[in-house]
Amino acid sequence: MVDVPQSYHGKPLIHAWTYCATDGAPFGAVARYQDGDGKKDIVPFFKRNGTTWAAGIELNPRPLFGLDKLAAHPKDKAVFIVEGEKSAAPLQSIGITAVSSLGGSQAAKQADWTPLSGYKLAYLLPDADEPGEHYMQDVYRALSALESPPLCKVVVLSGLPVAGDVVDWIQSLINDWDGYAPINEALHEALREELRAELKNAEPVPSDWTLAGLAGSCSSVFEWEKPNKIETKTPPVQALPPELMPEPFRHWLADVSHRMQTPPDFAAISSIVIVGSIIGAGCSIKPKKLDDWEIIPNVWGAAIGRPSVVLKSPSMKEPMNLLERLQAEYGEKFEQDKAGAEFDSLANKAMIDDVKGQLSKAAKGKGKDGVVKGDDLQKLKADYMELSENAEPEATRRLFKTNETSVQSMTVLQNQNPRGLLTFRDELTALLVKWDSEQGADERAYFLEGWNGNGSYTDFKIGRGLTEAPNICISLLGGIQPDKLRRYLYQAQNGANDGLMQRLQLAVWPDEPERWQLIDTVPNKAEKRRAFDIMKALAELDFIGCGAVQSEYDDRPYFRFDDAGQAVFNEWLTALQTVKIQQESNPLMVEHFGKFRSLMPSLALIFHCIDIADGKARGNVSAQAAMLAVEWCDYLESHARRIYAMAESPEHEAAVRLADKIKAGVVSSPFTTKAIYDKGWHGLKDKEEVEAACSVLIEENWLMMQRKPKPPTGRPPLPEYYINPVFL
Repeated sequence: MVDVPQSYHGKPLIHAWTYCATDGAPFGAVARYQDGDGKKDIVPFFKRNGTTWAAGIELNPRPLFGLDKLAAHPKDKAVFIVEGEKSAAPLQSIGITAVSSLGGSQAAKQADWTPLSGYKLAYLLPDADEPGEHYMQDVYRALSALESPPLCKVVVLSGLPVAGDVVDWIQSLINDWDGYAPINEALHEALREELRAELKNAEPVPSDWTLAGLAGSCSSVFEWEKPNKIETKTPPVQALPPELMPEPFRHWLADVSHRMQTPPDFAAISSIVIVGSIIGAGCSIKPKKLDDWEIIPNVWGAAIGRPSVVLKSPSMKEPMNLLERLQAEYGEKFEQDKAGAEFDSLANKAMIDDVKGQLSKAAKGKGKDGVVKGDDLQKLKADYMELSENAEPEATRRLFKTNETSVQSMTVLQNQNPRGLLTFRDELTALLVKWDSEQGADERAYFLEGWNGNGSYTDFKIGRGLTEAPNICISLLGGIQPDKLRRYLYQAQNGANDGLMQRLQLAVWPDEPERWQLIDTVPNKAEKRRAFDIMKALAELDFIGCGAVQSEYDDRPYFRFDDAGQAVFNEWLTALQTVKIQQESNPLMVEHFGKFRSLMPSLALIFHCIDIADGKARGNVSAQAAMLAVEWCDYLESHARRIYAMAESPEHEAAVRLADKIKAGVVSSPFTTKAIYDKGWHGLKDKEEVEAACSVLIEENWLMMQRKPKPPTGRPPLPEYYINPVFL
C-alpha cells in the first residue's frame, strides 16, 4: 500500500485509492481530503524520478485505475468504465471489472486507454450531469482511436439524482453504506443482479459523439470545437522593487534601468555578484552563533531573457564597467610599481650572486693546506638565507575578473589573487556546451568545487611542472537565452543533475517590459561614482578593523550576526528546513532550496559589507542586512520556479512549437508524426516529442486523429492528424 499523508492543507484524509500495475504491485494512490465545510482536495501521490512518494504525477499519459483487475479479465467479457476512483472501487469490490482515469471529468484525454484495445465490449456509465456526459464522450473518442476498439454502450443508471454517480446508485440500494467502507459480501450477488437489470437499458453511443470524434475522411467533415489558446506556460515572477536594491546602489541601478528601458533585475544581480567576487575569500560569515560552519560570499548569477529584447548584455555591462575600471586602475598601479620591484629583485639577485662568489672562494680554503673555515661558511649561509627570505616576490598584477576558464590558467590566476576571481561570459551557453563535452568534464568539476570558495587545487604535469593554489574562489556571471537553457533543465530533470543549475542562485528571468519609451538623459554620474567608490573600498577593506574576527585557527576573518540578525537567520533557516523543503514536490526546487542555506548568509554579508564601505555600518551583520537577504531569497525563489517550469512540461512546449508551425502554414493537413520529425525542427526532432505535441493539440481542439484500417498484410499505417480548419 502507498503511505499517504494523514492531512493535506489542513484537511484530514477521508480515503485513499491505490493504483496497482498489471501484476498487482502498487505504484501510486489518489487521496481525498475534506474538511467539515465540505471543501475537498483530491491529491495524487506517485513516485517522482524514482524517489519516494510525493504529491503529483509525472507519468504521461496517465495510467488507469484498475489495471490489475483488467489484466485478469477475459477480453471477451464486458468492461465497465466509470468516472473516478470512488465509483470504480465499489464495483471492483463486488467482482465487477471497472476502470477509471485520474484527474476528474476533464482529464480523460490525458489517460492511457490502450490496455482496453482488443476487448469485445465496454459499458460506459456516465454521471448524471453535463460534465459526466462530456467525460464519457472523451472516453469514447479515446477508445475509438485504439487499434482494436471495443464496442461501446451507454448505461444511464436509473433513479440517479442530479450529478449522481455509481456511489449514489449503490447507496439507494444499501441505505447504511457510506460510500467508502467495504460492502458486505452477502450483498455482492444481489448488487450484481441489479446491475445486470440496468444493462438491459443499455443504448448505443449517441450519434453526435461519433460525428464529433470520427466521422468522415478529411478535416472538413469533423465536427470541430473552438481551439483553445496554446502558449508557453511561464509562471509569474516577483518584480524587483526599488527597496530590494542595496540603498547605496539603489539610485544608480534605477538610473541604469530607466535609461535602457529594461528590467532592473539584470543590473541588480550583476552588481551583487560583482561585490561578492571583490569580497571573495577575503572574509566569511559564520551564520550560527557558536558553530564553525563558514560561508564565503562568492555567488553565481545568470541573466535570462530573449536576445535583443530585454538588453540583458548591456544591463550586465553597466556594473561590469565599474569592475573593469577598478581592474584598470590596479593595472596602472602595477605598471608604476613594476620598475621598482624589478630593481629590488635585481639588487637582491646581485647580492646573492656576490655571496655565491664568496662561497666559491671560501670552499677552496686558505693556506697551503687549503683549510676551509667553518665560521666563514656559516656566515655566508646566514647571509644567503637572509637575502633569500627578504627577496621581493615577483610582481603580479591584481585581477578581479577574467574570461579564462581552463583549469591550469585559472589556478595560476587564483594563486596570484587569493580573494578569488569573477568569470564573466556574456553568453553562458558556450561555456555550458563546453562543460557538457568529455573534454570539459574536468573544468566543470573544477568550477563546481570553486563555487564553495574555500577549496584548494594541486596539479603536476610533466613538462609544465607543479600548478597549485591554496584557495580556489570562483564567482560566475553571464547571460543565457531561455530556449538554450531548456535543454540543460531537461537533463537535470531526467537525472543528469550535478547541482550546476542550483549553483546559479542569482538567476533571474524577469517579465519583458510592456511599454517602452525613448529615454535620452545624462547618466547619474554622482551615484555611479558612489557605487565605484564602494567597490574600490571593498577591494582593500581591512575586515578585522571593521569588526571581523580571526583567531590563529581561522583561514580568514569572519563575521557573525548580531543578536537581532541571529534571530532573523534562525527563524528563516528553521522554516526553510522544516516547511519549504519538506512541502516542496519539485525535486529540482528541493535541491535549489538546499543551496539557499548558503545564499541567505552570503547576501546578508554582501549587503553588510556594502554598508561598511559606504561608511554606514561596522561590527556584526545587522538584522537589517539579514531581513534584506531573506526578502531577496523570496524574490529569487519566484524566478527559480519560472526557470524550472521549463523542465516540468516538455510535451506542452513541444505543442507550442508545433502550433507555431501550424499557424505559419508549413504543416499540411492531414499529416503523420513521421512527416513532422523528419523535418528536424527544433524541439520536434524525435517521435516522442511529436506524439506528445499532437496529444496536447488534440486535447486543445487543434487536431483530430484518424486511424486507417489495418491491411491484411504488412505494417499498419500511421495515424493521420487533421488540422482544425480555423488554421487552414
